[in-house]
Amino acid sequence: MKSKLVWIIGIVVVILLAVLLLGSFYFSNLLIDRETHDLANGQEQLRDITSQMDVPDNFSLPSPEEVSIDAGDVTLSGSFYVNDQNGDCAVLMLHGYTGTRYGVMQYAPLFWERGCHLLAYDARGHGVSTDAYHTYGFHEKEDGQAAYEWLLERSQLAPSQVGLAGVSYGAATALQMLPLTPDVAFVLADSPYQDLRTIVAHQALEQFGSWTSAFVPTAFFISELRAGFDVDEVSPSMAVAGATAPVLLVHSSTDGFTPSSHSEAIFANSNQVTTELHINQWGSSHAVDIVTDYETYDAIVDGFLAEQVPNFGESSGR
Repeated sequence: MKSKLVWIIGIVVVILLAVLLLGSFYFSNLLIDRETHDLANGQEQLRDITSQMDVPDNFSLPSPEEVSIDAGDVTLSGSFYVNDQNGDCAVLMLHGYTGTRYGVMQYAPLFWERGCHLLAYDARGHGVSTDAYHTYGFHEKEDGQAAYEWLLERSQLAPSQVGLAGVSYGAATALQMLPLTPDVAFVLADSPYQDLRTIVAHQALEQFGSWTSAFVPTAFFISELRAGFDVDEVSPSMAVAGATAPVLLVHSSTDGFTPSSHSEAIFANSNQVTTELHINQWGSSHAVDIVTDYETYDAIVDGFLAEQVPNFGESSGR
């Protein structure tokens, strides 16, 4: 009888371990290997977004130069827009999770009218860049550094003339780039997460319920092994500590996907002299404040640049 009970307990333990491993691998896939949009879908989404925006010149940009950027273990595919106004400035633009380079182009008018050149690229594992696991800034920050250095070389501008603008996943990546690009002109970070553990815990609860907490630690462990990264080092809030470059944090108070408390945590750990935080009460969902009220959003960016980077795009006559 005792032997039979031991066998039953053993079988139950094996089943539970199998469920834990299978469930954790499933959540690992959602974390680092989720399906992403293609460029055609990205263009369609951009058209839908810009149709809701009152932007200068009806959002007209010239045809871009399609570029490939060597980032070591991946090749980044991007679009470089040359601005004939020649405002002696450029901006590197980083899109959100599962999106493409088109997923950040709604921010282009903010800088295009200043005469800035623009570079937007597909993050690793997104669009037509090299297929790779998603690590939420751990490897992506070095990809961003490679793109930033490409933009400096291509535009022949100084670091003080080149800014970063990112949304959500791209915003978090841009902030994590700060230790690697300390002389960057500024960072505009719209709706970033403060660190990977906090946003995953929030999303797991929101999307699946509290039962997922049993799988998250193992899912993190499996993901780290598969993608070669350290979850605890994915932290925009840590990356901003000690940074001197100006940072503009923008977040909707009604963002249910990434709560505005994430930007508040980043702000609390940042250089208060050179960082601005705007928690907007516009009723927007995640990362669409710029769509909800482009004119006011533009004014926020103008005010930030006038205060923190007064010469940025100055030769464009703004």
